[in-house]
Amino acid sequence: MNAEDERRDYYRINDTVGLRVEPTNQEQIPAMEDFTEQSADEFRLINHLSRIDLENSTLLHNIQDTNPDIARYLKLINIKIEAIAKQIVAMGLTDEVKPTDITLSAGGISYKSNIPYDKGDVVKLQMILYPSNAVIHAYAKAVRSQPQGDVFDNAFEYILITESDRDTLVRHVLQLQSNSLRQRSLNNQANGN
Repeated sequence: MNAEDERRDYYRINDTVGLRVEPTNQEQIPAMEDFTEQSADEFRLINHLSRIDLENSTLLHNIQDTNPDIARYLKLINIKIEAIAKQIVAMGLTDEVKPTDITLSAGGISYKSNIPYDKGDVVKLQMILYPSNAVIHAYAKAVRSQPQGDVFDNAFEYILITESDRDTLVRHVLQLQSNSLRQRSLNNQANGN
């Protein structure tokens, strides 16, 4: 299976994310060990909390079955921790991270921009996924940059991303897809279809 076939295996969904795209070059791509240390502490915190939530979901479900009051209390504590973490992340953001409509997958992104790219151009990406505020860092290469009126439809394939960030993207895309299907089903029921 080649890289293009693998990239097509991932689900794609339209989303709005906080996005920062920084042009770079092949020589500036770090080794994986250095790459994992690059993200700021506040961004690692929110990603770490998201992984803990995932691990704790089964435990919380079991507690809910046996003692709903304790489960509700734990959920409220979790909401407080998330609120504090999101505030810390918000303080660490720069004006360079802009809400952007993109097509998102675990293999890459596409979005419209005033900036054209040549095939193979390398960029450093920082994405903030909403509403979780999980932060994704990746290096990507341009695979398409086609003019569409006065903008360019740019597509990028990740060339350096941690497995935990890719897993976060997969969960995020599946959650959005599930929400979309649920909403469509509710709309069909409301319309008598």
